[in-house]
Amino acid sequence: MPMIIPCKSCHALFRLDHKIINPTGSKVLCSKCGEIFVVKPPNMRERREYQRVKTQNLISYFSFDDAGKLISQGLAIAKDISIGGILLESTESIKSGLIALAATDREKNPFEVKGELAYSKKTSAGTYFSGIKFVSTNKHVTKFITKLIKEYNNKGYNLFIR
Repeated sequence: MPMIIPCKSCHALFRLDHKIINPTGSKVLCSKCGEIFVVKPPNMRERREYQRVKTQNLISYFSFDDAGKLISQGLAIAKDISIGGILLESTESIKSGLIALAATDREKNPFEVKGELAYSKKTSAGTYFSGIKFVSTNKHVTKFITKLIKEYNNKGYNLFIR
């Protein structure tokens, strides 16, 4: 069964058959940037409170201060998502505060969710990874995640996976 593996450097995504990975992990070479990194088998992957699902959706973000004033906004790529939060990659640093995330489906219907910035760090490529913790109700978060993954899996609509 193939796994989707992101390059640790350029974050390009590749399909890799889990059967060829050594039990302790295997070194792989990114065909896009030449980075060599270790891939671990599925049973050795990092254990988190919530399972993460890889994605490549385009997301609009809006950051507000405590008074409700808009302090930053932009576009980002959702790298992965779970019931607890979402990892975004953007060209600008996302400012802390209440974060509103919005996307659209194929019929141009918007859907959104609220969160708060957990962390933001600059990558070696000059972009920013920002972890957003969801603060909306579980029902609202589940609806957002379901729509986002459905749109991602609709081939040809969202960003291309290599």
